[in-house]
Amino acid sequence: MNGIPDAPNDDGRNDVHEPVVQPVPLSRKRQVLTRLISICSPASLVGRRVRWSRLMFAAVVLSVASLAVMIALLNSPFLDIDSVEVEGADVVSAASVKQLVGLKGQHVMLADLESARQRVLTLPMIKEASVLRDWPNGIKVVIVERTPWGRWRADNTVWAIDAEGVVLEGAAPSFNGPIVTQVSALPAIKAGAVVDTNAVNMAAALHQRGAPLPLPGILSFEWSLTEGLVVITEHGRIVFGDADGFDYKYAVWDLLEREALQRSEPLLYADLRFGLRPRVEIGLNVGRGIRNHDHATASISD
Repeated sequence: MNGIPDAPNDDGRNDVHEPVVQPVPLSRKRQVLTRLISICSPASLVGRRVRWSRLMFAAVVLSVASLAVMIALLNSPFLDIDSVEVEGADVVSAASVKQLVGLKGQHVMLADLESARQRVLTLPMIKEASVLRDWPNGIKVVIVERTPWGRWRADNTVWAIDAEGVVLEGAAPSFNGPIVTQVSALPAIKAGAVVDTNAVNMAAALHQRGAPLPLPGILSFEWSLTEGLVVITEHGRIVFGDADGFDYKYAVWDLLEREALQRSEPLLYADLRFGLRPRVEIGLNVGRGIRNHDHATASISD
């Protein structure tokens, strides 16, 4: 305004006409590159080596300490097994189970639990068993006993059996389940033996289903090595053998009983093991044969 020019700057330029330079932000790629350069710088690497060395040292110390603790535990008498607890023993003697476990006095961490479990399973009445560590110095045995299901007679003795055919110790159950009488000498029956499970299952099915007609009714079941399962009726013997084609055999038995009823003669014997041509005796030991491809349309022929 007064005509006096502004005083120049030290570099001889006027501030009014000097351009302002703004910094250009780095691109994402340059930022990543800059970060990598800083990480890989010698000073950074030296710091990381120091930290890594400290971590390695700490890991070694921790491993040595853990090993020392483990050795101390293995040699500690406080972890020797001094008690065995048995759960689930109602019929089986808990003292017998403890004796079979045989781990008392051993170190709880070194005891062979699987071998102990296998020894416990040798008791016929035990179906399942588990042997567990009960810290700090005990063992727990959990057992599942076999449940009496049926009866198997052999050598004038009635044995209790479970649904798997295992012969059990103790008295036979006094319920209305099926009883199978073994008429052959072999196999020898004793506690722990396994009888023919097919015979057991068929006897159960036939006991529940009953005879095809109201008469004759089923009296009992027999089993032998040669014939398998035999149904004893009020009139005779029906040989089922094994479990193959069970429904088919039952249908043929039904057909034979109805034919005998029409003739007013008893069905004395029927061997259903021969498929399409079973051996049949109706009436006074008169031999009959059956020719059949479909049990629904079967017929008796001389």
